[in-house]
Amino acid sequence: MLSKKQVNLWSDIVSPNVPEIYVLGSTQSGKTYIISRAIIEYAVRLHEYDPNKQYYGAIVGWTIETLKGNIVEALEMHLTKEGNTNKVEYNLTWNTDDKSLSIYNLKIFFFGFNNVKSFNKILGKPLVLLWIDESARIYSIKELQASFNEFPGRQMSFAGHPYLKTIHSFNVEGSNRHPYKETYIDNKPNAIHYTFFPYDNPLLDTEEKIKQVVNMFPPGSLRQQKVFNEWVIAEGKVFQDINIIHEIPSYYAIREIVIGIDYGSVNPTTFVPIALCFDRLENKWKLVRLECFYHKANGDNPTTEYYSLQLRMFLIYLKDKYPNIPVTNIVIDSEASHFDNRLKVDNIRHEISKKGAGSVNEGVEYMQSLFYKNYLEILERPSITNFFQNGEYQESSLDESLIELDSYQYDKIKSETTGTNIYKKDMDHSIDAMRYALALMKDYGIAPVV
Repeated sequence: MLSKKQVNLWSDIVSPNVPEIYVLGSTQSGKTYIISRAIIEYAVRLHEYDPNKQYYGAIVGWTIETLKGNIVEALEMHLTKEGNTNKVEYNLTWNTDDKSLSIYNLKIFFFGFNNVKSFNKILGKPLVLLWIDESARIYSIKELQASFNEFPGRQMSFAGHPYLKTIHSFNVEGSNRHPYKETYIDNKPNAIHYTFFPYDNPLLDTEEKIKQVVNMFPPGSLRQQKVFNEWVIAEGKVFQDINIIHEIPSYYAIREIVIGIDYGSVNPTTFVPIALCFDRLENKWKLVRLECFYHKANGDNPTTEYYSLQLRMFLIYLKDKYPNIPVTNIVIDSEASHFDNRLKVDNIRHEISKKGAGSVNEGVEYMQSLFYKNYLEILERPSITNFFQNGEYQESSLDESLIELDSYQYDKIKSETTGTNIYKKDMDHSIDAMRYALALMKDYGIAPVV
């Protein structure tokens, strides 16, 4: 069963002489489902039009991992025996050297596009089909805009071809001044434009289901953007909902701890442990930020050797405080190369954060959703500021990490100027460390996808 809007979009994708389509859609609105389904029929129509020519296409997403989860699995679902009622011939390849889908004489390559070198992978064969998913998100990164604008060059040789096709699918990423909106929406009056809302998904056929989708995001700009497709500026406090606990409940079973580290030689250095806990009462996994190490450089010129020692002492502290709970991973700021080298010399196993373009906004929105859906809690405790050789330690009178969370603000002026979500940088050290830890836990499949 398809909605009327899905049928219309499907028709525009498979029909000749509809070269440019832009699909804005909220979460769970059914846009990816119908585009992936229509791409298969498009390939069939292209084969019928010219069966003797080899054609090439590209499907581009934020990363190859998100592309696989968002699009490749949907395509595969449509192409299985259950969905492939017309017995379309295809070959889906997913290995290191070749990530592609061949349908008759159309071979579609899959590419991630989250760094300045991404476009180099796409150079080569001319493309009759181009589908860019999360296009507004990609264009939010200033360094990627020039390469993004080169995509039409990959299709120039098919000018005038009836099945030349460019499709962009995206969520709202900022305000009316967002560069993608100004460049690819406002200035494309002759293209076909669609806006999908949750009620355009025929599976969301009750008021209760629609409410559930709306409540996936916290009230405020994030909900207005991701559910109601409103180009609005984010302002004020970033974290409206912070779940604070004062003790770890007895019915929480801690399985493991991951530590995120933000290193600074002038700015504070923070060690932020995140515990993966099973809540026996609610019968679900939760993440609890435990007590943190938070050291401000107050003229003492701390060295990498000092912080390496502090980390070893902090690990001993956690082992004593949470016996039999392993610290499974430590992830540090990717820019802290000197600290990385020091930890390698001291044989402290760790990983480097996947910072990358757009990672701040992605991580902050992830934390917002975790708080809102009650998956992330803060154990309020005074921060540890220094360890002595004998294992004793000094504490702050405050939980500096919690203070950062509570005072974290959008930079309204910069957000209005750029059209994208910008955050004030004055107090974000432990927030960065939390983002590193949570991103790693999500990558390893031990943090929820929300």
